Amino acid sequence: MNLEKQKKSNEKNFQQMISSLFPFVFVAVFMAFKFNIILGFIILFFIIILIKGKKAFIPAIKEIIRQANEEQKRAQTNYQNNKTSSKNIRGTFSIDSEIDEINPPTTSLNNQNPETKSESETPGISIIPFTALSFMPSVAPRLEKRKRYLQIALNGKMSEAESIARNLPTSDRIIVEVGTPLLKARGINAIERLRAIIGENTYIVADNKCADLADREVAMMAKAGANGATCLGVAPIETINSFIAECQKQNIDAMIDMMNVENPLMVLQKLKTMPKVVIVHRGVDESEISKEKQIPYYQIKQIKGNYNIMVAVAGGDTIKEAQSALFNDADIVITWKDFYQSNQKTAQLAESFLSEVK
Repeated sequence: MNLEKQKKSNEKNFQQMISSLFPFVFVAVFMAFKFNIILGFIILFFIIILIKGKKAFIPAIKEIIRQANEEQKRAQTNYQNNKTSSKNIRGTFSIDSEIDEINPPTTSLNNQNPETKSESETPGISIIPFTALSFMPSVAPRLEKRKRYLQIALNGKMSEAESIARNLPTSDRIIVEVGTPLLKARGINAIERLRAIIGENTYIVADNKCADLADREVAMMAKAGANGATCLGVAPIETINSFIAECQKQNIDAMIDMMNVENPLMVLQKLKTMPKVVIVHRGVDESEISKEKQIPYYQIKQIKGNYNIMVAVAGGDTIKEAQSALFNDADIVITWKDFYQSNQKTAQLAESFLSEVK
């Protein structure tokens, strides 16, 4: 009899719930036809969650948390049993003891004494152990379109590059470039050594100027620790497309160097996917031999007027040239001559450029 009463009660509650949903369903359908069908379904979904959440949604979440805590307890117990067993077999010295020194196990919140547990937990709600968060990967630095950056190209000797890197101020608007001459002299080891000095939070771009075999080059730069890599705009379109695709695969930024490209838009129109950055570039030899040749600032607005991408300017080293690049809406100012040899004024010089790159 009790079962039958319970069954009838459940059916009655279900009917009441369905009838209470009718006006909300009507509102959702009206919103779907009047504005957007997706919006209507979203509203309906949240209405159902609000009505039934306390009876179905929250208990489901609690069950997931409970199972996770039980799994944590089992893992902790197995760990302790294996540790005890290994000590009995190998004596006082064991592999487990070495691992413990490097990465000691943390105590689950569920294994606390009852007094501590009652103070730290809300009655009826389990807590997921904090140890699960310790295995989350670090986030690599990425370029943001709302910011402007100073890119410092390190083209000299390895010792000079390391000295400059040590003296640079800490800033999320500084990009360290492993220049082409340094890459050719030291290979990808130059990236690894600079990464060891400046840490994981500073953006590094490898100026490898890829012209062929893009997938191999990008993989090497990414493995060494670069956050971005460059490809020549005069390279075959097949190479540039392969370069951008491999950069996406390796989770690093693709930068296309338009040095000696008369019309960058003609190159961009042929690409399957846009790069993160386009570099407007007057080469060193151009600026020293053909002194009348100017940096093509006009290309910045041409590119940004047609594509939603960042633009860097290379070929100018003075504060005045940096101001000109920024005035023409550049996102990144690339410099190198003033930083070629590190000295006590390195940090001051970087701060001066950063004050302009706002």
